[in-house]
Amino acid sequence: MAKARTVFLGAGCLLVVLGFIIMAVLVRGLAAPSLPGQMVVSLRLAGPIAEVTSEDPLAELMGDQATSLSNLRSVLNRVAEDDRVRGIRLRIDSIGGGFATAQELRSLIARVGAAGKWTAAYMDTAGEFMPGNLVYYVASACDEVSMNPQGDLNLIGISSRTPFIRGTFDKLDIQAEFPGRGDYKSARFMYTETEFTPEQEEMTGWLIDSLMEQMTVGIGDSRGMSGEEVRNLIDRAPFIGDESVDAGLIDRLEDWGSFNDRLDEREPDAREIGVRAYLHQSAKAHRGPKIAVVTGVGAIMRGASGESFNPLLGGEIMGSETIAKAFRDVADTPGVEAVVFRIDSPGGSAVASEIIRQEMVRVAADVPVVVSMSNVAGSGGYWITCGAQRIVAEPVTLTGSIGVYAGHLNTSGFWSDKLGVTYGRLDAGTNANIYGELENWTDEQRAIIDRMLDRIYDDFVERVAASRHMTPEAVDAIGRGRVFTGVQALENGLVDVLGGFDEALAEAKILADIDPDTEVELVHFPRPMSWWQELTRRRGSDQVALQAKVEFLQTWMTSGTLDTPGVVWMPPILIQ
Repeated sequence: MAKARTVFLGAGCLLVVLGFIIMAVLVRGLAAPSLPGQMVVSLRLAGPIAEVTSEDPLAELMGDQATSLSNLRSVLNRVAEDDRVRGIRLRIDSIGGGFATAQELRSLIARVGAAGKWTAAYMDTAGEFMPGNLVYYVASACDEVSMNPQGDLNLIGISSRTPFIRGTFDKLDIQAEFPGRGDYKSARFMYTETEFTPEQEEMTGWLIDSLMEQMTVGIGDSRGMSGEEVRNLIDRAPFIGDESVDAGLIDRLEDWGSFNDRLDEREPDAREIGVRAYLHQSAKAHRGPKIAVVTGVGAIMRGASGESFNPLLGGEIMGSETIAKAFRDVADTPGVEAVVFRIDSPGGSAVASEIIRQEMVRVAADVPVVVSMSNVAGSGGYWITCGAQRIVAEPVTLTGSIGVYAGHLNTSGFWSDKLGVTYGRLDAGTNANIYGELENWTDEQRAIIDRMLDRIYDDFVERVAASRHMTPEAVDAIGRGRVFTGVQALENGLVDVLGGFDEALAEAKILADIDPDTEVELVHFPRPMSWWQELTRRRGSDQVALQAKVEFLQTWMTSGTLDTPGVVWMPPILIQ
């Protein structure tokens, strides 16, 4: 009887879910009449901005579907070409991405303005007791910027904070040994130092200076000021209330309702259209030459893409198995004339990076491959570009980091002295414990690690040299772990063109002998999950996360071993 009741309740829940999904699909269809002759497109930026998202009609019905950069790009490019659109109203609560995401959004907004449409931005505040640089950086691309009278303009400049956990290790009686190739390969210093090394401080300084210059010049160009004037204003920030208007950075202080009323009066005959409605109704039939878009996001590891639940180094994973299969699928898809490989990754495993690179090179032998770098494409994230015909980076993209390191922790003191845990040790093999973390390396084992690091670094340098038509000596001179912004990478010959996805697409057309004005069909790989696959994945994600964390702690307890991100992982640089 109980079993029958359970089956009945399960079936009832399934019917309810299906009912919601059917309703969402119907609402989506019914709520999307043909677009009016005059309209104002309204969009809101709040929370994460993913590269791509799956279509989820249930989430759309509930109003909580994430905004993807791919969709924003499609909307703003269509708006620029659509004579029915009078302007865009943009509400910015937060920018859930890096500087390159913000820079690409600025370029897209500027394209709308250049097409003769007005652009207006509204912010409740640009940061609330926190930096508001990115929020204002995007907002300032609009013709006019409004802010709530209670808001503050926290355009306070760029700062970087780098964690060092050597002091924690000392307190816990953990000994860290992290050899590497390149004094600028600074990810390892997080474990071994308590403050910046001279090279790390120098590199972080040039990154901040480059980003600061680009931000101030960009804002200045939008606001009719020089970069130096904006820099001087930043040194006076934050601006409270009317101070932001007096400084010439904000046009009006008004609440959201007043902002909307004023824009409605400007265009009394135009109807407001949301992003999703506009995107669905302005979609064009797929036609023209096919260009594949392969998207890889996250730390590079062997296996499938997904999410790491490592409590220390978690986040999105670019799985070599998933991305390699995506390139094989591209090769098997008839009619593909070029590929844009979109990358946002700090690197990771050298083996996984090489697996991805090899599959990309196989495709590049038949059709041109253009790399489009997003926020980060460093270390392994740069390795996987080697062999592409063109590399396009945003001016603020963090890239390079051509270097390698390996790590070893001796945690036996922590386990025995702090927790009272001791381990019985038996090894069958001279180096059976070389990857363990309960004793120091021997001199012979250090020599083995050094040979491994030399091989990986030499392979990295050789691949870059062949790809960039440079000598290994020239690559080594700009390598050694140095991280650059896109502007600096261009100066050093590591990228070919500055720009976002659209510039990469234009390069792909040129290489494929496609007329620049020809419409193309973008085919995305890996194939985006359908809404029902996404729904199934979400149901089990919490349980998987909990199980993964338990397994992590269990492994740590039984072996004393902590996983590290990989030998070609970029230094953790937090800049805001």
